[in-house]
Amino acid sequence: MEKVRQQVEALGVQEQQQLIVDLITSSAPEVQLNLLLPSVTAAASYVKWRLVTNLQGQDTPDLLVLLPPELQLEVLLYLDGPSLLHASQVSKMWHSIIMNLNEVWLKQCRRLGVNMSKVPGWADWHKAYITSLRQQVSLKNGTAFSERFMQLQNCKKAVKAVDYQDGFLCTVSEEDYINIWQLDMNIPVMTFPVERAVSCIKFHPNSLLLCGHFVGTLTSWDLSSMSQSRCTVWEHSNTRDHDNFKNRFKMHAGPVFSCDFSEELDLLVSGGADECLKLWSLSAGVQVKSLSNQDHWVLRVILIPDLSLTSKHDIVYMTRENVKKISWPSIVKRDCECNVPEKGAGSSASSPKPYGVIEKISDNFKISLNEGHTNFFTPGLQFSSKYIGIIKQDAEEKHANLCVFDIETFKLEHNISLNIKVKKLLALGNRYALLLTMGSVLYSSTLVIIDIVTTKIIGTRSIPHSKMTTPDGAQLVVGDVEWLNGLGMHLPEPARSLSAFQAENSNCATRTGIIAGAGKKLASQGYRTEISVSSMNTVPHGNTQNINVQHNAVSCPKRKHKSDECCSEPCGSETAMDHTSLDASCCARGDTQNDFDVALHAECAGDQCLMMDISPELKACQALEQPSFLVLAAGVLNEPGRLFTLWWAQSRHTHKCKKE
Repeated sequence: MEKVRQQVEALGVQEQQQLIVDLITSSAPEVQLNLLLPSVTAAASYVKWRLVTNLQGQDTPDLLVLLPPELQLEVLLYLDGPSLLHASQVSKMWHSIIMNLNEVWLKQCRRLGVNMSKVPGWADWHKAYITSLRQQVSLKNGTAFSERFMQLQNCKKAVKAVDYQDGFLCTVSEEDYINIWQLDMNIPVMTFPVERAVSCIKFHPNSLLLCGHFVGTLTSWDLSSMSQSRCTVWEHSNTRDHDNFKNRFKMHAGPVFSCDFSEELDLLVSGGADECLKLWSLSAGVQVKSLSNQDHWVLRVILIPDLSLTSKHDIVYMTRENVKKISWPSIVKRDCECNVPEKGAGSSASSPKPYGVIEKISDNFKISLNEGHTNFFTPGLQFSSKYIGIIKQDAEEKHANLCVFDIETFKLEHNISLNIKVKKLLALGNRYALLLTMGSVLYSSTLVIIDIVTTKIIGTRSIPHSKMTTPDGAQLVVGDVEWLNGLGMHLPEPARSLSAFQAENSNCATRTGIIAGAGKKLASQGYRTEISVSSMNTVPHGNTQNINVQHNAVSCPKRKHKSDECCSEPCGSETAMDHTSLDASCCARGDTQNDFDVALHAECAGDQCLMMDISPELKACQALEQPSFLVLAAGVLNEPGRLFTLWWAQSRHTHKCKKE
């Protein structure tokens, strides 16, 4: 042994290393361990430390890769969404494994609150999760909404009632002037006066408008002419002189606070200060049922028709003391002829009515709002396809609860404690609720978005203050509510950042130079230009008409006098121009999002329109705003004829629709 040791010592260092490597590699693993372990144990402490340091990055097993696919799925299901995103950045192998496990991202979409009904089964759930995560971040940092102001036609006083349906907005001012707007084009399509004081409105575009009045009556108006003309103005003072006036419903013994109707059922439901819930034949204008002696004013009514005509129709209504649900059988036969009772006739008839067997109406469910007389009434009875929602607030208005009930059984599903003062429950979806609360500054309010599953506040937005015109706040209306059922790819994508846009368009001139160049061109033709950060308005010296310049396209509405007929182009309002909404790739990180507007307004005299060529640089910087939808509309306090609107969009600028 001594001789062998001497021979090994006589070898050089490299030869000794090669000898040890050959000896180890040629042996079985157990033999290798038996050879190395005593040697390492006998080595100096410094050597051991160096060995540990050098071996840490060598031959470490990748446990995720070694696991079979079934166990990979089970392990990754325990992680939340942000952890999965971080894990996917460890290596290309991990990224490939995590991105291809669609079941993992499906679970994260359900946890995040994605509207699963809007995502097809074959969809990329990872993409759906990322999109929804960006939307949730935009709600949290306040960039999900953009606001605009509309100046209504023939409206010299504040807006007191608003309703929204299918892309159309209907408003009525304190001087009782109705305005109906087509929001996608931002133009008025119909405007007319109403003789008596309007308290609430409900309408179906291109079909029918119902007005409740403070004098206790209701009136209906035919809106079928909406699709034939873009701007119809009626100037008669007597409502009975209008061809579109249909019926007058008499009457409540006090102001009408709420109404709802179904043309399929030929039924109108109304409630008011006389503590009565009344049901009317919509076509005949006669009362078919009156439920009197309610416990207080009827402040909100919701008609839930059974359009399949196989079960029952429901009405849910709110008073200051209770929320009640009544039902009656619907018609089973679809092909029956329905006779509507004439005025003066009784409500009963031999033939089945389209609204069903209303004589068998029954009071099914009841929710008390003021047990022990310790609660303060808070307006807002809202519903979704699954839930009914109300607010219960203590008398000192320091503590409130959002109570969510099953719409069929009225069983309490969620009771969410809110440490804020709530002014109204504005809307309810299957996932989120929208509340109106006190603002942080004077003459302002705050929108609060609540996740009813996690009970967390996911976003807020400050809006101008609006004065309550009825106990239920008729001056406020919520637009499209589908987003309250969950986020997802059906909603507009977050915008790109301005820096990213400018990097991709490095040959695009600066906005200041473009706007200044366009201003010089307009000034050379006798126009005065006013340049601001967010827009450029051109104003001529005299009485002129509008030209809207959008992406090298010019339109002239040619509306000369008030009495002239409107042309096919939008009239009655100078609308906010299209603005650029830029996609923010950093939305998921919560970075600040930017966009910019370029708006060119010109006017011309007589029939000669200004034709302006837009430079390629300007066209490169201009892009249509991504599709958005209305979130909220409200009359503005102490600002006559002005309507505040809030949209789902990614713009930081305020767009104003100026009066002509």
